[in-house]
Amino acid sequence: MKHDEVLQALREARAQTDAALAGLGETELVDPGVIADWSVKDVLAHLTAWEAEMVTLLAKAKRGQKPKWPATQSETDALNAKWHKENKNRPLDRVRADFQGVRQQTVRQVEGLSDQELNQKWDWLRNRTALDLIASNSFRHELEHVAQIKEWRKKKLG
Repeated sequence: MKHDEVLQALREARAQTDAALAGLGETELVDPGVIADWSVKDVLAHLTAWEAEMVTLLAKAKRGQKPKWPATQSETDALNAKWHKENKNRPLDRVRADFQGVRQQTVRQVEGLSDQELNQKWDWLRNRTALDLIASNSFRHELEHVAQIKEWRKKKLG
């Protein structure tokens, strides 16, 4: 995947998210049940947390540092639980603003990478590429949860 294709994938994923959220009011956005007891707001906060972590790690890597990325499922689960607890009571408008803001940061990071850097394998990612990191923590991750939101919406709202 090339630089421009990644930017297009980011735009397309966000357009699908926006479509899935269209017409939902505050009550629907904070109702639990999208994923277990998570609301749409909780899902947005979850996506934001992972994307923000990815942005931070990319910035560190570009400075020559070797960031630490979760290596096990239990580390991932612990981060999910920690971030959910931290964001559970955040106001919806802040969660939505952060969700939009982190994407702008992701776009800036991607724009700062050449195609070669995007496809370079990094040892701190267990020999995965920056593209793998970006996709799994932005557009692919987002689309995974958009499908869950759509399914929840279909059941809840018909």
